[in-house]
Amino acid sequence: MNLSSVSSSAGLSHPTQPWTAAESAAGFVLRYLLPMREQLVLWLGDEAQADECLKRLIAHLVSQGFGTHGKGRIRDFLMRGIRSASKSVIADLPERNRPAIDFAVWVPDSPSWIANWRKGLLMRAWRSLERLEHKDLNKPFYTVLRTATEHPDEDAAMLAIRINTETDLHVEHDDIRQLLVNAKAAFASLLEGEIMDTLEQQGTADIQQEIESLGLVGIFLSSNGK
Repeated sequence: MNLSSVSSSAGLSHPTQPWTAAESAAGFVLRYLLPMREQLVLWLGDEAQADECLKRLIAHLVSQGFGTHGKGRIRDFLMRGIRSASKSVIADLPERNRPAIDFAVWVPDSPSWIANWRKGLLMRAWRSLERLEHKDLNKPFYTVLRTATEHPDEDAAMLAIRINTETDLHVEHDDIRQLLVNAKAAFASLLEGEIMDTLEQQGTADIQQEIESLGLVGIFLSSNGK
């Protein structure tokens, strides 16, 4: 499947560099605290232990950086990191209090990890789109796309009425269709940038493979009008 880049059509540019080149490993990883924490709570069943694991992982990154393991996809690196930190936290518990954890299922391609990772990337893209709107209210991409997403059965006229009555924005229903086209392209561009940031190799094939691995193909096809 050939997914063409949507950055140009969205009129956006996302300065990216491989995550392995980040100046601060710990600072960069803080972007992904939410999906890591949700995964840890799911597998450990204990929020306090999950938080302790994250503290140890961040402390390690502050002192050691990515080290020689900083290669490939950061989601794989972080899975290995939270697994190692969790083993350390569990080992420090009194033997009678140690939960029986099957670390064999803590693998990068675990469906639950991919789902949490995908959710985290989408949330970051939504926040970026919202910030973009705040910079230029003449491009209410966030509001239009969010409203259309939450109310998929409403036509342009109904969406315009909803936006005009529920927000401080004013849009004409004749403009909704084009605004939605532009909003989808902008969102896909921002999401593409988020994905690129998580890859060491940022070639077109690498990006496409990750989009497919995360089950995000539909967003990019939609942004291209397919």
